Amino acid sequence: MELPKDFFTVASMLTLSGATGATFVVCNGLQRAFDFNPKWLGLIVAILIVETGVAVSGAGSSPIQYCVGLINGFLVFCSAAGATGAANGGQAADPGTPKGAADAVEPPSKGRRGFFTPWL
Repeated sequence: MELPKDFFTVASMLTLSGATGATFVVCNGLQRAFDFNPKWLGLIVAILIVETGVAVSGAGSSPIQYCVGLINGFLVFCSAAGATGAANGGQAADPGTPKGAADAVEPPSKGRRGFFTPWL
């Protein structure tokens, strides 16, 4: 069995696991390094990765392929968000904070987010 020579390649990122892994690493890296990770960031990263894959694979010759890529971007986002939540032990970011109308008025103060802080 030959060990891989590269971590991520274009070919590996054209797979569900490769795109999910890349989304997971990029978003959690940004979160850890810059304490920046709004809920939409993972979705944008996932869609960019998948749509770039559609373009470089030559499958992007029709608009329907980009529509399928958009749906796959949501799949990649959900997979990466689930992996982040599972790695965190399935706990919410702030388990004691109630969800509801009060959150819209005054968001709870949060400390620095960890690497596996849930995205949602």
